[in-house]
Amino acid sequence: MNPIIAFTKLIRLPNLLIIVLTQYAIRFGIMYPILLSISDDVEMGFQMPELDFFLLSLSTVMIAAAGYIINDYFDVKVDRVNRPEKIIVGKYIRRRMAMGAHLLINTIAILIAGYLAYKIGNWKLIFIQLISAGALWYYSTMFKKQVLVGNVVVALLAGLVPFVAGLYELILQHANIDSSVNKLLFFLEVETPFDDVKYILVEVLRNIMYWVLGFSFFAFMSTMVREIIKDIEDYEGDKKYFSNTLAVIHGKQKAKLVAQGIAVVMIGLIGYLQYIQLQAKDMASFMYFLFAVQVPLVYVIAKLKSAQNKADYSKLSTYMKLIMLMGIAYTVLFYYSSTNL
Repeated sequence: MNPIIAFTKLIRLPNLLIIVLTQYAIRFGIMYPILLSISDDVEMGFQMPELDFFLLSLSTVMIAAAGYIINDYFDVKVDRVNRPEKIIVGKYIRRRMAMGAHLLINTIAILIAGYLAYKIGNWKLIFIQLISAGALWYYSTMFKKQVLVGNVVVALLAGLVPFVAGLYELILQHANIDSSVNKLLFFLEVETPFDDVKYILVEVLRNIMYWVLGFSFFAFMSTMVREIIKDIEDYEGDKKYFSNTLAVIHGKQKAKLVAQGIAVVMIGLIGYLQYIQLQAKDMASFMYFLFAVQVPLVYVIAKLKSAQNKADYSKLSTYMKLIMLMGIAYTVLFYYSSTNL
């Protein structure tokens, strides 16, 4: 295999593209139309420059790529049982090269994060990337071998992807809120109270945060379901090399029930969102979530019950990834419904 192709497989290039797509979908599909709706007279744009957001997204995907590398580095023995045809480290890329790439990519990602934290004026932000990189290391060496711990860590990191895209922008929006209020006051009646406009703007920013948190929670829950399904798929290798996953410790049937239970909770929470959408007469969003997310989740629950072999679980894992993509794709509908009111 060509070394370049091998490296793109090692870092899971399609997954990295999904991370970029998710962050830009949050930025332009959710935040932008809400900011645009604040005023018809003045455009309330982003506070974070496009180059800085690109660097933020680059830092995110680099940490994810380094995580994939170190996971495969420590997983060679297990992968010989679970997926021998997909082994890259030690076969197409030397182990020393893989470790070096992991360290280099992580270092660059954290340096970028440090630059962004410095530019925003909040050094605490760098800990997001530092903790994420550390969590991925410990996931590969320890967490993934503990019941549900590895699943929760990966799901939390998946939830961070949309959250980070919104967090940096919202920090800057709040830091510059007085300037934004003054800009709006210029187009309002002379005696409009400053505090009233600021209150409205804060509520708009809070609404953006609710949407960002919603997408983050969706990413967390759907990743939990997918990770448990993958653990069932990898049962043989995990059992042979003493990985204490949910499927190995409590059996495949209980692992299935946990995955199905989380999926049911997802359906219920989306149902609550649909109730709000019905109240707002947003039938387009209601129907989208019904057919693009809820019905596929019901299908996964049903198929998980009858799944028996690795091929069945592999398909279900792919279905969950598609459901995640459909969740991201809702931002397109949100954008057009918000900008065409």
